[in-house]
Amino acid sequence: MSLFLNTKNKINAVLKQLKDQQILNSEFGDSELVYSLATPNVPENLNSQQINYHYATNVAFIAKRFFKGSPMQLANLIAEKLQQDPFFDKIDVANPGFINIVLNSQSLLDFLKSVVTLNEQYGANQVKSQKINLEFVSANPTGFLHVGHARGAAVGDSLARILTHAGHEVEREYYINDAGNQINVLTQSASVRYHKLFGIDIPMPETCYRGDDIIWLAQQIKDKYNDKFINQSETKEFKKICIEILLNKIKEDLANFNVTFNTFFSEQSLYDQELIKQTLSTLQPHTFTQDNALFLATEKLGDDKDRVLIKQDGSYTYLLPDIAYHQIKSAKAEKLINVWGADHSGYIARMKIALECLGVDSSKMDVLVVQLVRLIKNGEEFKMSKRAGTSVFLSDLLNESSSDAVRFSMLTREVNSKFDFDIDIANSKDVKNPVFTVQYTHSRATSILNKVGTLSMNNQLSLSVKMQNLIMELAKFPELIKTIAQTYKVNLMPQYLIDLAKAFNSFYSETKIVGSENEATLAYLVLATKNTLKLGLNLIGVSAPESM
Repeated sequence: MSLFLNTKNKINAVLKQLKDQQILNSEFGDSELVYSLATPNVPENLNSQQINYHYATNVAFIAKRFFKGSPMQLANLIAEKLQQDPFFDKIDVANPGFINIVLNSQSLLDFLKSVVTLNEQYGANQVKSQKINLEFVSANPTGFLHVGHARGAAVGDSLARILTHAGHEVEREYYINDAGNQINVLTQSASVRYHKLFGIDIPMPETCYRGDDIIWLAQQIKDKYNDKFINQSETKEFKKICIEILLNKIKEDLANFNVTFNTFFSEQSLYDQELIKQTLSTLQPHTFTQDNALFLATEKLGDDKDRVLIKQDGSYTYLLPDIAYHQIKSAKAEKLINVWGADHSGYIARMKIALECLGVDSSKMDVLVVQLVRLIKNGEEFKMSKRAGTSVFLSDLLNESSSDAVRFSMLTREVNSKFDFDIDIANSKDVKNPVFTVQYTHSRATSILNKVGTLSMNNQLSLSVKMQNLIMELAKFPELIKTIAQTYKVNLMPQYLIDLAKAFNSFYSETKIVGSENEATLAYLVLATKNTLKLGLNLIGVSAPESM
């Protein structure tokens, strides 16, 4: 049961009645009218006399074009018919034509029971199911994951969870860039560090990777293979081992961050299976040769210039295998969602054009660009002392703060906004830390339920203002799931959980539950809140402790 949908359906039914009665003219179609139905923003200091309605709607203004009179007249006609439905307690009309709706107490209590009954399925299946390929993280296996990858991982994994709950079939995919020149650089870098462990100094080329992660990689190879690769580090086996060790480390860090994937797709497989040649064949009508290089003619399709696919030396640019990869993804999914870092923002237009050249509707692909993260500790930007001036590894960050705190905090801002992650706030155990507040509220609800007996609904219970506020906050959840599934704005979930926790704590502060005559009924409200908090936290990969 959804209070929002029930209310909207009843309004739509009234509009159809008015059309059948020819009060709305024949131009009013059968398709649903787009109008707002919103809950009020109620300050905590309002008393019961100041709470006037649960929903307000502008439907009379939107439907006015099908009506001869004023919005106020139409609003009164709609209100008169709605008032006949026992689902509502009171329908008021305010100048110049807004309709304010108060739901019947029984409707609120019935809704409360449905939330408890649905439990983990509350808010599920809000959309028409699609097969979605969601690619995220996809960091090169040339080093450890860093903080920037962490934000993309939190966003992608949480979005996958919410899209699945909403009703979609989601493939979580990681694209392994294991075939480009960066892998050759990795192998060379690891070789230098590996030989050094045996006292063999090899000059390190300028292009080599110099981080602690490469030193760690060399030590891993030495520990497992001893001196097997002395003067043998240019072999395919050594390269394969480097990729394998780092990819396993990436998977380990992701698991510690509560992130999972269904598929790890190897770029090398595009070469091994000659899939790139198949893509080239499809692109052929849109290509041309110039200066012994092959170009994709993207400028005439809106790009700022034509793009090189095959360089003068015959090697592929990064773009070509990426196009082949997207061709494969588009064949197995109805929707492609890519979560990319800020450095890839300029790549979106050319990939969409490439899809069109492949005969794929470019609107099939959506891209979320995740902006940079800066770590703050003791009021200053925080960097690991051993790697001053370089990115902080995800594994190091998880030693500084919990996965729960990192994930929740990184999801509180829109992905296209830069984000400062304050380690001190994330680790604090007070109201300044939003994830602590939400988790503590869940544990408080659990503690209350451990002290009450069997749940039993008293339909005569008088609902206080704060009870109604809490019920209406709970009622927002299904529409929230639908909104995130449509907009990909995962930041809406942690904000909702903060608001829900606030509404519960406000209710709890004025209401005696354990030992009261209405204990069994009030426990419904506590359980509905507990379940929804737990569900919402799970949908962003954050735990819901039973005690704290």
